[in-house]
Amino acid sequence: GAGGGLDMLHQCKAVEGCKQLTYDGLFWGGDPTQAQEAMNDPSLEKPLTGFEFKFFVQSTRWLPLQLEKEIRDKTWFACSVSKEVLFKSRDRLGTKRAKPLWTEIMELMGGKYQEVRDQLYGE
Repeated sequence: GAGGGLDMLHQCKAVEGCKQLTYDGLFWGGDPTQAQEAMNDPSLEKPLTGFEFKFFVQSTRWLPLQLEKEIRDKTWFACSVSKEVLFKSRDRLGTKRAKPLWTEIMELMGGKYQEVRDQLYGE
Protein backbone atom coordinates (compact mmCIF):
# COMPACT_ATOMS: atom_id res chain seq x y z
CA GLY A 1 0.00 0.00 0.00
CA ALA A 2 1.02 3.61 -0.30
CA GLY A 3 2.82 5.38 2.52
CA GLY A 4 3.45 9.05 3.01
CA GLY A 5 6.26 11.27 4.04
CA LEU A 6 9.93 11.39 3.18
CA ASP A 7 12.19 8.33 3.36
CA MET A 8 15.96 8.53 3.24
CA LEU A 9 18.54 5.92 2.20
CA HIS A 10 22.09 6.99 2.98
CA GLN A 11 25.68 6.25 4.00
CA CYS A 12 25.88 8.48 7.09
CA LYS A 13 26.00 6.70 10.46
CA ALA A 14 25.89 10.07 12.23
CA VAL A 15 22.25 10.78 11.25
CA GLU A 16 20.16 10.70 14.42
CA GLY A 17 17.56 7.93 14.51
CA CYS A 18 18.81 6.04 11.45
CA LYS A 19 18.81 2.25 11.19
CA GLN A 20 21.82 0.36 9.80
CA LEU A 21 20.73 -1.95 6.97
CA THR A 22 24.02 -3.54 5.90
CA TYR A 23 27.39 -4.36 7.45
CA ASP A 24 29.16 -2.07 4.95
CA GLY A 25 27.41 1.13 5.98
CA LEU A 26 24.02 1.51 4.35
CA PHE A 27 21.44 3.29 6.54
CA TRP A 28 17.70 4.02 6.40
CA GLY A 29 15.82 6.90 7.88
CA GLY A 30 16.69 9.28 10.64
CA ASP A 31 16.19 13.00 10.93
CA PRO A 32 16.47 14.60 7.45
CA THR A 33 16.84 18.06 8.97
CA GLN A 34 19.81 16.96 11.07
CA ALA A 35 21.34 14.96 8.17
CA GLN A 36 23.00 18.00 6.62
CA GLU A 37 24.82 18.72 9.87
CA ALA A 38 25.65 15.01 10.30
CA MET A 39 27.51 14.92 6.96
CA ASN A 40 30.37 16.83 8.62
CA ASP A 41 30.39 14.88 11.90
CA PRO A 42 34.01 14.43 13.09
CA SER A 43 33.35 10.73 13.87
CA LEU A 44 33.03 9.99 10.13
CA GLU A 45 36.01 8.75 8.12
CA LYS A 46 35.49 11.66 5.70
CA PRO A 47 32.95 14.45 5.26
CA LEU A 48 30.00 13.34 3.15
CA THR A 49 28.09 15.16 0.42
CA GLY A 50 24.48 15.08 -0.68
CA PHE A 51 25.45 12.35 -3.18
CA GLU A 52 25.58 9.86 -0.28
CA PHE A 53 21.83 10.37 0.29
CA LYS A 54 18.76 9.26 -1.68
CA PHE A 55 15.35 10.64 -0.79
CA PHE A 56 12.03 8.98 -1.58
CA VAL A 57 8.68 10.74 -1.39
CA GLN A 58 5.53 8.67 -0.87
CA SER A 59 7.31 5.32 -0.97
CA THR A 60 5.41 2.05 -0.99
CA ARG A 61 4.86 0.12 2.24
CA TRP A 62 3.67 -3.47 2.49
CA LEU A 63 1.60 -5.42 4.98
CA PRO A 64 3.42 -8.24 6.82
CA LEU A 65 4.35 -11.00 4.32
CA GLN A 66 2.78 -9.08 1.40
CA LEU A 67 6.15 -8.28 -0.19
CA GLU A 68 7.33 -11.89 0.18
CA LYS A 69 4.19 -13.05 -1.66
CA GLU A 70 4.71 -10.46 -4.41
CA ILE A 71 8.34 -11.65 -4.82
CA ARG A 72 7.13 -15.28 -5.10
CA ASP A 73 4.54 -14.13 -7.68
CA LYS A 74 7.35 -12.36 -9.62
CA THR A 75 5.72 -8.95 -9.22
CA TRP A 76 8.99 -7.82 -7.58
CA PHE A 77 12.55 -9.14 -7.91
CA ALA A 78 14.97 -9.19 -4.96
CA CYS A 79 18.70 -8.63 -5.54
CA SER A 80 21.86 -7.33 -3.91
CA VAL A 81 23.18 -4.05 -5.28
CA SER A 82 26.42 -2.26 -4.50
CA LYS A 83 26.39 1.16 -2.89
CA GLU A 84 28.27 2.41 -5.97
CA VAL A 85 25.29 1.54 -8.17
CA LEU A 86 22.70 2.78 -5.65
CA PHE A 87 24.35 6.16 -5.16
CA LYS A 88 25.52 6.79 -8.73
CA SER A 89 24.50 10.24 -9.90
CA ARG A 90 21.47 9.86 -12.14
CA ASP A 91 21.21 13.41 -13.41
CA ARG A 92 18.84 13.26 -16.35
CA LEU A 93 20.01 16.56 -17.85
CA GLY A 94 22.73 17.07 -20.40
CA THR A 95 24.16 14.75 -23.01
CA LYS A 96 25.70 12.11 -20.71
CA ARG A 97 22.65 10.84 -18.85
CA ALA A 98 22.85 7.92 -16.44
CA LYS A 99 20.33 5.12 -16.77
CA PRO A 100 17.49 5.01 -14.26
CA LEU A 101 18.40 2.81 -11.26
CA TRP A 102 15.82 0.09 -12.00
CA THR A 103 16.96 -0.19 -15.62
CA GLU A 104 20.63 -0.49 -14.68
CA ILE A 105 19.96 -3.12 -11.99
CA MET A 106 17.86 -5.27 -14.35
CA GLU A 107 20.62 -5.06 -16.98
CA LEU A 108 23.29 -6.02 -14.41
CA MET A 109 21.19 -9.02 -13.31
CA GLY A 110 21.06 -10.15 -16.95
CA GLY A 111 19.24 -13.13 -18.42
CA LYS A 112 15.51 -13.21 -17.73
CA TYR A 113 15.74 -9.89 -15.87
CA GLN A 114 17.25 -8.22 -18.94
CA GLU A 115 14.34 -9.66 -20.92
CA VAL A 116 11.81 -8.12 -18.50
CA ARG A 117 13.57 -4.77 -18.84
CA ASP A 118 13.52 -5.12 -22.64
CA GLN A 119 9.79 -5.94 -22.63
CA LEU A 120 9.01 -2.81 -20.62
CA TYR A 121 11.67 -0.37 -21.84
CA GLY A 122 13.23 -1.93 -24.95
CA GLU A 123 15.80 0.23 -26.68
